[in-house]
Amino acid sequence: MIEQLAGMGIAANLLPLGVDLEQWPPRVPVPRDSARPAQLLHVASLNRVKDQPTLLRAMQQLAATGTEFSLDIVGEDTLRGEVQALAANLSLGARVRFHGFKTQRQLRPMVEPADVLVVSSRHEAGPIVVIEAAAAGVPTVGTAVGNVRDWAPDATVAVPTGDFVALGNALADVLADEPRRLRLAVQAHQRALECSAVRTAKQLVAGIATAVASR
Repeated sequence: MIEQLAGMGIAANLLPLGVDLEQWPPRVPVPRDSARPAQLLHVASLNRVKDQPTLLRAMQQLAATGTEFSLDIVGEDTLRGEVQALAANLSLGARVRFHGFKTQRQLRPMVEPADVLVVSSRHEAGPIVVIEAAAAGVPTVGTAVGNVRDWAPDATVAVPTGDFVALGNALADVLADEPRRLRLAVQAHQRALECSAVRTAKQLVAGIATAVASR
């Protein structure tokens, strides 16, 4: 987004929305239990921009690699069952669970057991869920948008938007390499701590003061 503004001759500073670390306390990354299927999490409204068809086709690709996994999808359904129907058509019904909208309090117990957060969006100004997951010790693999692109390759894994084959293969690679998954989680965790809501508020106040003074 800043690159697009620069192309219009407009200077801009990045001010990420941070996580309230008192309401969403940090949790250090932990090794995953390789004896159970990988637990994946996707948190987003079911809509065109979040591109759940790419997500589900990536899951089909991941299954083709022989990786055992389950996927929990959390988010309001604005497409009236379209995504659920696609999951059934792709024979993913036993692997994918839809939970609908959840509050932050309800979401936290679903984030902590996850091994990887998966993002499939075509565009993002955040998403803040990447920072929330990182604060809770969970790394992200996703399309190259927003925080996923900005944090790659050290703290996230980013693939081209709409490329479900690349997304599925990237997930398979990360899940097959636990030291790498942990390295991603540790780096993401550190960045999340640096993006606290307190820091966001202080930077916003300072930015407003600078703008007022310049006038």
